[in-house]
Amino acid sequence: MKKRLLLYTTLALAVFSAISCKKDEEETVVKPYLYGLEFDLATFARPGQTFTLKPYGVFYTEDEPGVEKFTYKWRVNSGEYQEAETFTLKVEEVGNYTVTCQASDPDNNYYATTASRTIIVIDPALGKTLTGTGIELWDEHITDSRDKEGESEYYYIQIGELDWFRNNLAWTGEGLAYENADVTSYPLGRYYTWDEAMEACPEGWRLPTNEEWDFLGIDAGPLMCDAYLNSKKMWEFWPDVPRTNTLALAVIPAGYALPAITTPTYKRLYDYAAFWTATVSEENPSMAAYRYIHVQENEVRSTYAEKGSLALSVRCVRNHAD
Repeated sequence: MKKRLLLYTTLALAVFSAISCKKDEEETVVKPYLYGLEFDLATFARPGQTFTLKPYGVFYTEDEPGVEKFTYKWRVNSGEYQEAETFTLKVEEVGNYTVTCQASDPDNNYYATTASRTIIVIDPALGKTLTGTGIELWDEHITDSRDKEGESEYYYIQIGELDWFRNNLAWTGEGLAYENADVTSYPLGRYYTWDEAMEACPEGWRLPTNEEWDFLGIDAGPLMCDAYLNSKKMWEFWPDVPRTNTLALAVIPAGYALPAITTPTYKRLYDYAAFWTATVSEENPSMAAYRYIHVQENEVRSTYAEKGSLALSVRCVRNHAD
């Protein structure tokens, strides 16, 4: 009898427990995670610029749309969060700034999502943002009157019978700026198609020929310098490539651009340098020679490309007697 009573009691408890759990499940709505938070921020800026940031795109799911209005909090780098619908960012100094936005359900902060963007604040003047061994001001320089004062100085050195630019051409009348941000023009130089490069050098200067590049030798190390863009190292360490910069040309890995009518793309910043020459292919006049250096190879290589297919860096030369 006692065993039968115990069995009935156990069954009753099980039924009650099942009913109770079902009721709890019906009363508890488990929302999914938040998705889709976005905000727009420039990749590069000058010191002193101000940006107004506005979040958008947050949602639960189509099945559980959730609330229409979210709570937003913002912070810069590792600072404290500040609650605001929109956020004003003023960048005062050179450096990298990571902005993080957090969106949450005002009824339950457990449901939240974050998004981050980094803006690189640079000073275009040589020796400010672009620094490193071999990046310095020299007495021998010219000022290109076509561009802004302080962002149009070109330092040069005599090698053989030619004077060579020690920094990449940055004339803003032609060419592309990295990620379409003009502020990058002077520290990195601009990217020119071959036709643009043939006309871009300042008065009295010109694009060097393939043979004139030959005079510099084929070892990459004597051209390469240890360079930093803000605090980020440009040429990464590679044991077989000694970056001696003995020719004092201070070559940096500015990469290259693929020009397009609407949206150009930019490649290989930090590990690749490429420069147009004035030499045209004898077999195919639509092709021109260029020189390139890759971080992993201690060699200055030469090849040809369609004149309009690439946008490359430019170093200008002139006869030293001039």
